[in-house]
Amino acid sequence: MLSILIPLYNYNAVNLVNQLHKQAKAAGIDFEILLLDDNSDSTCKRDNLILSSLSNTTLFELPTKAGRAIARNYLAGQAKYDHFLFLDCDSEPIDDLFIKRYLPYCQYQDVVVCGGTAYKPQKPKQNAYLRWRYGVKCETKSAQQRNKVPNAKFSTFNFLISRELFMSIRFNELLRNYGHEDTLFGLELQKRNHVITHIDNPLFHTGIDPNEVYLEKTRQGVKNLKILLDQYPNRDELIKNIRLLHYYNFLEKTHTTLIFFIAFRFLKKIMLANFNSVYPNLSLFNLYKLGYLCSLKYQKLIEI
Repeated sequence: MLSILIPLYNYNAVNLVNQLHKQAKAAGIDFEILLLDDNSDSTCKRDNLILSSLSNTTLFELPTKAGRAIARNYLAGQAKYDHFLFLDCDSEPIDDLFIKRYLPYCQYQDVVVCGGTAYKPQKPKQNAYLRWRYGVKCETKSAQQRNKVPNAKFSTFNFLISRELFMSIRFNELLRNYGHEDTLFGLELQKRNHVITHIDNPLFHTGIDPNEVYLEKTRQGVKNLKILLDQYPNRDELIKNIRLLHYYNFLEKTHTTLIFFIAFRFLKKIMLANFNSVYPNLSLFNLYKLGYLCSLKYQKLIEI
């Protein structure tokens, strides 16, 4: 029936897995929960070790960090049921019906369903406002909103997919660091004319990174985009579907990447000060990503 697949990395997933296990048992379905620790620190490994004692639950460990694409592909290779439910470990069901809402879609053999993302109303500490504000403004969308352009932005945070469809695509292991493996997967779905179904079945995103951590993840994601731009077979497809690359391509065509890079270097401290404030500006954040992408063209060996 259902394989619940969760990569683990430096996060205590005990509450999440216990809730999922309880819901799956209550639904009376055949299920398994497969966990893969992607070389977390010793504290998180120890905290999550208790999960291996749950029935229908298996905990795997990797000796070195492999990254999210490889971790998810590995879990899929170990799964035995016809439908995979991929979830991020830093999440939490909003109620007791999370598993049940996905079950009607498990009768189809060619399906991909995204449940969505939600954020708790309580604000985090100020040093995590940037990630929280971005999530609330950009990621919290109803199924009705997402279904207007269903394939526009695929997210691996919380989605169901049939085994057959997943194994025909799998995550592209070209990207080893954080960011955009879901972008490539979404593009592959689009190329094969698979329309994503969006439903209102969100998980709370509970792992709100501090600003410093989130900015580093953002830079890793931008580096991954540069790798894709340099190595992906269809560059035009990337530029068409990824807004940041669309703007970067415009700067390249107008020969203004150097000017934008110089402006970015000059304004970077002001941007970072804003990101650490009570009201981080998301438009400024987008300019930061574009500036950092430009910087990679001129300062490949310097960390911005």
